[in-house]
Amino acid sequence: MTKIEARRKCKGLSRAELSRQSGVPIRTLESWEAGINVPRDVYQLYKVSKVLNCHIENLIEVDDD
Repeated sequence: MTKIEARRKCKGLSRAELSRQSGVPIRTLESWEAGINVPRDVYQLYKVSKVLNCHIENLIEVDDD
């Protein structure tokens, strides 16, 4: 489970609701949560973080390699 998915579920939001509230396309959220794509657009991350009431840093997956 990604950090975005965990925070979204903790807030009780569906992907569709997070998409509606943030303005980020649902397909983008789906690909982030599935690990297909990594969030690279800071503006989109910012919009998601505002809905989830957290900092962008709380949504980014860190690779310790």
